[in-house]
Amino acid sequence: MLMIMTIYGTVKMFTRMIVYCGIGGLVLIVRHYNRKKRRNEMDEGTKRIMRNTPKDENGKYPWEK
Repeated sequence: MLMIMTIYGTVKMFTRMIVYCGIGGLVLIVRHYNRKKRRNEMDEGTKRIMRNTPKDENGKYPWEK
């Protein structure tokens, strides 16, 4: 009986470990994909802001003075 409980506990722990590693890997993949996507969105927004910001006669932005 003790041997069966030991095997059951080992299988249960192994199953949990596989599930946790799978979920953790999936989370890392989704975070990596979203980080790249968000970075591209921020770059596009920066380009739009720079395009619409007025420059002075020397071609400098207000924060470069």
